[in-house]
Amino acid sequence: MAGDERRVAYRDGTALREALARARQRGVDLEPSSAYEVVTRQIVEGLARDVAEIRARLNQLTSLIVGAITLEVLLRLTGLG
Repeated sequence: MAGDERRVAYRDGTALREALARARQRGVDLEPSSAYEVVTRQIVEGLARDVAEIRARLNQLTSLIVGAITLEVLLRLTGLG
């Protein structure tokens, strides 16, 4: 009969709610547990910083280009360019 009870628990979601409750109680350990994980995390964080810097530079370059195009259009509309 235990198999039938388990099937019912799966069907009505009781088993899923219990599994989620157990997972919340345990929590997730995000601390590195080996030297490899520490080195890997440092590399990934460095790459994230590099990507953020490149993104900022691209945003600045895009703003510069949009500004130059806007200025050119305004100069042509006013007849000064």
